Amino acid sequence: MATVHRAETQGISGFRRPVALKRLLHHLTTDAELVKAFIHEARLASHLRHANCAQTYDLGKVDDTYFIAMEYVPGATLQQIVRQCNAAAGLIPIPVALNILTQILDGLDHAHNLCDDTTGKPLGIVHRDVSPSNIIVSNTGVVKLIDFGIAKAETTGAERTQTGLIKGKFGYVAPEYTLGQLDARCDLFAVGVIAHEILTGRRLFDGKDSYETIMMLREGPIQPPSRWRPEVPRDLDDIVMTALMRDPTMRWQSASAMRTALGNLARDAKLEVTNPQVIEWVEWAFTQEARNEESGLVRLIDNLGEPSTGTKQLSEEDLEVLEDYSRTTIRPSSAYAAQAPAPRREANISFARFPKKTQKIEKSRTWIWVVFFLAVIAAATTYAAMEYYDYELDFSVFG
Repeated sequence: MATVHRAETQGISGFRRPVALKRLLHHLTTDAELVKAFIHEARLASHLRHANCAQTYDLGKVDDTYFIAMEYVPGATLQQIVRQCNAAAGLIPIPVALNILTQILDGLDHAHNLCDDTTGKPLGIVHRDVSPSNIIVSNTGVVKLIDFGIAKAETTGAERTQTGLIKGKFGYVAPEYTLGQLDARCDLFAVGVIAHEILTGRRLFDGKDSYETIMMLREGPIQPPSRWRPEVPRDLDDIVMTALMRDPTMRWQSASAMRTALGNLARDAKLEVTNPQVIEWVEWAFTQEARNEESGLVRLIDNLGEPSTGTKQLSEEDLEVLEDYSRTTIRPSSAYAAQAPAPRREANISFARFPKKTQKIEKSRTWIWVVFFLAVIAAATTYAAMEYYDYELDFSVFG
């Protein structure tokens, strides 16, 4: 529908300011509905005046080209950060994840509670596309919610939308939205999905196609983040799972309520970090090189998926992986150990994210126990062999 470019505004005395320039595609300018939607986006976004929402400066038309001048936010999208973490840096630290989530909720709380400047009536803005690609972590650590292009302004609370017409990425839409029901709680479901994904490093609803994805978010089992990351606090599990309730009446009823819950958890569990610490970690994450391809065992564990009372047929390749792995001496204690990223170079940051020196001590102790058990097994094997062949030791040689 539109393209976005980096541009500059120029003023007197050499004044310049970088902006993001969104231009409606030229061949769409003859479509009255699309032009109307483009202008609606600009007008809606012009109401947003919050640190966690990208600002809109101007709406204009040059010749036949419509444009919107918006705040230029230098930084990586949350989608890019998650990809870098999966490829190289490991899971996002829980304190960083909490900071990012609270900032997203601050921006949504502002949007959801905006009122018309003239009448004072609530606008009832619903973003409808809260997803990692529409969240930027700026180079100052401030999180920006962008692209209100498909946002909906309601005038009477919850609104019915045309069933079958979904605007937004399927993996992040609320179940009731797929049935035509839309209100601000749909955005909170999306935040729950994002929270789950940045805590676990896994897509929550990722079907083979759109239909399968929608059926997963409507009916599929949802495990708490600690299922994949044991160090996630139980209270954080509860907050995320509340956001993911399929019944909107059981979900968080406002962004501020969920934000308060996360803030209290961060404070009580001493998981608070500042925006400069967030960007320090992000910069560190993008200095890490991609890990080697994951082992066949990790892929097999991943493919087995959720626990089940049924059986799962393994392929010949899976059986070979298990057979090869059974020949190894040391085995991980659980699937989580197998998925843990290898220790990497530390960054100069004040909260716990990177490997500690105590890990070396624990590793050395592990090897001591391994050597000890191997020695015991060797001694037992030798003794059994001697008994079988009726060998006897003559200790008289020792005096």
